[in-house]
Amino acid sequence: MPWTNYHNHCKYCDGVDEIETHIQNAIKEGVVSLGFSSHSPVNFDNKWSMDKQDLNNYLQDILVAKQKYSGQIEIYKSLEIDYFPQQSGIIKKWVGDLDLDYSIGSVHFVDAFEDGMPWEIDGPLMTFEKGLEEIFRNNIRKVLEKFFEYTIQMLERDCPNILGHIDKIKMQNHHRLFFDENATWYQDLLKQTLEVAGKSGVIAEVNTRGLYKKRASETYPGLLGLRLLKEFGIPICLNSDAHHPKEIIGEYKNTAVLLKHLGFKELMVLKNNTWQPMPFDENGIHW
Repeated sequence: MPWTNYHNHCKYCDGVDEIETHIQNAIKEGVVSLGFSSHSPVNFDNKWSMDKQDLNNYLQDILVAKQKYSGQIEIYKSLEIDYFPQQSGIIKKWVGDLDLDYSIGSVHFVDAFEDGMPWEIDGPLMTFEKGLEEIFRNNIRKVLEKFFEYTIQMLERDCPNILGHIDKIKMQNHHRLFFDENATWYQDLLKQTLEVAGKSGVIAEVNTRGLYKKRASETYPGLLGLRLLKEFGIPICLNSDAHHPKEIIGEYKNTAVLLKHLGFKELMVLKNNTWQPMPFDENGIHW
């Protein structure tokens, strides 16, 4: 049976290879609906966001591929858009200006250093430790409170179609234990955020990247988050956050088994340009 993936990065940001190469491999893997979501341009230098000057080529390449592979796979255009409190409305602006098929909203940056450079919370360990010390005086709870505060603001002020890797900040615990994910205060923050998500109409992605890259022992969100998604009735989609053509359905089968065990019966998919809930099992979506 077929799969879908709506979180995919190619050569235009921090992914590798051509859009067409991703599509060809997706077809081989049985993917029937694929969305490209390169990191949106930002107004400061970093190693993984798309350059604004590349936007037209990115969108044109997707359009050409969509036409070329019509009848074999559905292709959609999107961006993974960074949320910043001072730029409220940026998600809807990108969608409107570029006529995107959907949006992924994510928090990758929390607060900023003294020189104004935003602090990247899911990058190298050295960068995380530097921001934790210099901005938050090593108060990890304050970091988590701010991270989820930004996420709630995004959901309330500039809600995307898909909520990206809701608890990805926990990836830093893979390097060393910064906080206890079983702590009541942390679980309360996650619950409060997902309560807001449940009222927003957003689709929450179940992101498998940490698993197949061996950077996490769980999906984003993890087991607690998944149970909360089920409790609050939040619709989900399964995404791999691929940065290489070979990663497009990474850890899908095992994750699907877990989701079924937790009681999930449907995944949200884009079919004929419309979000639809569809039943699934460990072998794929009942397309």
